Amino acid sequence: MESVPQVFNIRGCEWLKRFNQSLNHIEEYFSVLSLLFASVLIFINVIMRYFFGTSIPWSGELARYLIIWFIFIGSSIAVRERAHAKVDVLIAHVPPYYKKALSILASALGIVFCGFIIVSGIQTIQTVVSFTNITPALGIPMYIPYLALPIGAALMMYRFIQVIFEDIKGDFTQEEEGTQ
Repeated sequence: MESVPQVFNIRGCEWLKRFNQSLNHIEEYFSVLSLLFASVLIFINVIMRYFFGTSIPWSGELARYLIIWFIFIGSSIAVRERAHAKVDVLIAHVPPYYKKALSILASALGIVFCGFIIVSGIQTIQTVVSFTNITPALGIPMYIPYLALPIGAALMMYRFIQVIFEDIKGDFTQEEEGTQ
């Protein structure tokens, strides 16, 4: 997971390489910690309910929000690692050049989708802020859980742009012909 995309290994882009490595670390640590903490909260709550007949009132809500954040940050990691679910029946039967074009097209569509999610997420947050909603158990402003939408989509958009640059700069023919 420590790989730096090929596009950022060009001279004069050291700051971009460092930014990318830092972003990789932040995404990975946040994802691991949020999923770990949510799992521990859920486990403790189950034990408390089963053995003591009580539970921590805010644990389910916090676990839910942590998992939502994990999903959006983890989606950015999946784009970076090219690990998103995809249908590759068509791609398996086309020449390497078309694979490159289809990959660029898929990433471009991903950018459009992320743009839609960013705009929708911001509009949703504006609505939530205007009503000054707070979460029922935690009592935090409701916009904090909703921030996962535009932040996660912006990270995914950044990763889709990286993938497009990698595809443009990379040589699909050598990679693909070596595996066939």
